[in-house]
Amino acid sequence: MLLKKFFQIFSASVNYYYQAVSVFNHPQKRTLKPAYLLNFTPAEKQFLEKSAHSFNYVVDYSLGFRQKELFTVPLKNVSFLGHSGALVWKGKVVTESVFDLMRLTKSPAFRSFALLSTKRKKGVFSSLMHFPWAETSNYHWFLDALPRLFLLLQDAAEPITLIVPQNMPAFQRETLDFLLDKQSHIRLETISKLEKWQVSEFMLPSFVANHNSGYLPPDILESLRSKIWAGYQVTSTGKPKRIYISRKKANKRKIINEDQVIAALMPYQVQIINAEELTYQQQVQLFYNAEVVIAPHGAGLTNILFCQQATVLELHPVDVIKSHYFLLSKGLNFSYTYSIGSKSDEKQNFTVSIPDFKEQLSYLFDNSPTFLE
Repeated sequence: MLLKKFFQIFSASVNYYYQAVSVFNHPQKRTLKPAYLLNFTPAEKQFLEKSAHSFNYVVDYSLGFRQKELFTVPLKNVSFLGHSGALVWKGKVVTESVFDLMRLTKSPAFRSFALLSTKRKKGVFSSLMHFPWAETSNYHWFLDALPRLFLLLQDAAEPITLIVPQNMPAFQRETLDFLLDKQSHIRLETISKLEKWQVSEFMLPSFVANHNSGYLPPDILESLRSKIWAGYQVTSTGKPKRIYISRKKANKRKIINEDQVIAALMPYQVQIINAEELTYQQQVQLFYNAEVVIAPHGAGLTNILFCQQATVLELHPVDVIKSHYFLLSKGLNFSYTYSIGSKSDEKQNFTVSIPDFKEQLSYLFDNSPTFLE
């Protein structure tokens, strides 16, 4: 008994949390939107089955996709960990604060030592932090972290402090500010990755998205898009653009024969872009006017969020077929098609079949299908 007590005290002193607790059935949970099922066409199910097969059916949305219940939970006397955004309640990591059990096992908040200085805070707090996933990533920021704000805006009318990280990427701070425009009851306060805050009250918003999925409920998508369009002051620029997102400068998921891919695109007046060379305002402006977006799987495709209406052609290696952007397109009601190339190498680089790609381009630009196999 004494040994157990000593271990508990020692674990807390070095922030080593080895147990988790769910608040899904918390008596004060407020459900804002119930769960619902998505319907897929036979062709869509076939794509999702191919995706599941490439991952040994760890997740198989061809059997059904449930948009999770959206909720908030008020908690008292919790610790907020600055290195992860996780909550600790009664000595255990709150599962819903790190997405779910799958992410929990990879979170720095769980079964990892950390020396964090403790600060006590009074008042009502909340946060969207989700480290390491959304620390710099645009995908995890726009699809995992930022949508949670809409639950807070729907449920919190009293003054609340939103905890944000120090050294927040500019695009994250800009887009957060756009969504908080005219929300005077929400103030921001930064936390260091070396701090742990003990807060008297915390409003926990659930995560909206699922694993391997960019799907968001249409009402959240439209609010997110419209506020960011307005914040960046995007404008229509005449003729819609056709764009190809290159990953030539990335360190993985490259197309080995990209020169041949680009040559095949040239007859169709497709603009080749390197997203990392543009400011985020420039990226949003570019995608706002895009009618066709072609790219290998990667974070650059997150920006289809900001297209008004588009057809998406995503390029996959045969052994790593990811469903994220198909499901994002589904939520946006965009046309989606895909091309499957060679088996990938250790960095997920792969080769595109140029004859098949040319055939797809011809069919794509001539017919504008809703979904191609």
